Amino acid sequence: MKFLISNWKMNGDVEFAENFFEKINSVKTKNRIIVCPPFPLLYKFQNFAHSLGSQNCSAKTNGAFTGEVSPLLLKDFGCEYVIIGHSERRRMFKESDEIIFAKYNTLVELGITPIVCVGENEDEKSEWREVLLIQLHKFMNDGNLSKAIIAYEPVWSIGSGKTPTMDEIYKVLNFLKETTHFSCPTIYGGSVNINNIEDILKIPPVDGVLIGGASLRIAEFSKMIQSSSQI
Repeated sequence: MKFLISNWKMNGDVEFAENFFEKINSVKTKNRIIVCPPFPLLYKFQNFAHSLGSQNCSAKTNGAFTGEVSPLLLKDFGCEYVIIGHSERRRMFKESDEIIFAKYNTLVELGITPIVCVGENEDEKSEWREVLLIQLHKFMNDGNLSKAIIAYEPVWSIGSGKTPTMDEIYKVLNFLKETTHFSCPTIYGGSVNINNIEDILKIPPVDGVLIGGASLRIAEFSKMIQSSSQI
């Protein structure tokens, strides 16, 4: 089974969510489809045939944290997965490794699967091993990593149309497998589209993909789901 995770980011509206639900809900696959819309659109995915996820959450379950969203509330909405540590959260909202690890611990306690994003910047490409080890340091000493998914997203690839070579993806994902002692699924994200998804999913250490913009093109995403079912 492969994971196909659709990260809408800050895109979509009620009409789009309704169209997406209608088209994707009926698509059959052996793989795990996880859709992560913006918070206000989660209610549109009640009785969804596939899995529902969130793009972020608070590390706290309740309290005086204006503007934050509790993972308990996300669980009530049916979210089985939550993306944490996305490079946009790290870069734009200054989320530290400590904050990301706190979210991870809360999610694990609640029985929600954290999708932990890691990846290097353009100027860190030659030091990607060191960067990933720093980002994963706290997780390596934790006994719950088998309850998570690690998503490798090279920051320089996200939304750029540029992807690493298949050999580069293999090297990084294999490194993550060995580093985590093969304890959890490892997936790739970064400019995944209809033209490269099959090649990426055929790479042995790749357990799935995290898809951004291409998953917002509903017909294309449907084709991606169908083609991945042949792998």
